[in-house]
Amino acid sequence: MNLLLAADIGASKTDLGIFSLKEPAPSPLFQDRLINNNFSRPEELLAQFISTSGYQPSLACLAIAGLIGDGQTEMTNRHWQLDGQKLTATLGLSHIKLINDLTALSASLLHLHADNLITLQKGMPIAHSQQQIRAVIAPGTGLGQGFFIDAPPFSLAQGTEGGHASFAPCNDLQYRLLRWLQHKDLPISVEQVCSGRSLPTLYQFCLTQGATTNSALQQEIKQSTDQTPLIIQGALTTCPCCRQAVELFLEILGAEAGNLALKLACNHGLFLGGGILPRLHGQISFAPLLAAFQNKAKMSNYLKSIPVHLIMKQDAALMGAAVWARQHLQ
Repeated sequence: MNLLLAADIGASKTDLGIFSLKEPAPSPLFQDRLINNNFSRPEELLAQFISTSGYQPSLACLAIAGLIGDGQTEMTNRHWQLDGQKLTATLGLSHIKLINDLTALSASLLHLHADNLITLQKGMPIAHSQQQIRAVIAPGTGLGQGFFIDAPPFSLAQGTEGGHASFAPCNDLQYRLLRWLQHKDLPISVEQVCSGRSLPTLYQFCLTQGATTNSALQQEIKQSTDQTPLIIQGALTTCPCCRQAVELFLEILGAEAGNLALKLACNHGLFLGGGILPRLHGQISFAPLLAAFQNKAKMSNYLKSIPVHLIMKQDAALMGAAVWARQHLQ
């Protein structure tokens, strides 16, 4: 059996699966999620998964949160380096391909079912356009961006580093945020104010703007090594400062999603990925996100016509890595 090891290696966790390349659908024979902090090197994580799976793959496609160059990468938000040739020898595989994690997530878009998505804005997709363009923006530990172009017989899934573009404030509160941050670091990227890692920064900023918070929760957040889950939970319960931080995050995300949609003219939808938004859906309004998405002056009506979907499938990038490998490694 021709077996593939696929993985989505993020800053904090890794989703892995063993897939048969002979099967028409990307359905794993074995799947697991491992926490990166439990391993000192990616080689250890991958070797343990292969051993636990009971399968010996011959090929691997590793989707990684980092720039890929010459079969190597250093992860953007984790001090891990990966080298495809060295991993091939270490793991006993015949070939390993490294791709960007947003390339993998973009490759998954055609294979997501209706129950994997929640439509936030119905829009008016063009039914018979010669080329279908889908954009994806995914706030997780960082802020991933990518796109998928389907123009038969040609198709292209591509991740980008758009999250590291400059932050452009859209209202007075965001201007104050930019000025507050500029005392600490230059330049300010959109990822620094729109990602899981940014929420503690937004929380601290909202405190400086007079937002109130529970003193016990504030102390718990201050002492925690992982503040983001506490801030999200506070936003969903009784903390006004946490809620303001999350709403500010949603506004910035919506504006950046609108920028991406305009640059790509994504006539078949803007897809929201990552692990943060599914936790918020149904518990906090996404109205600030959609209002900021549409707030583009002359292009407002155009942006209202673009469907906006929330990806609820948490292993979509893993599935996308398998889809990409099926197209490119056989």
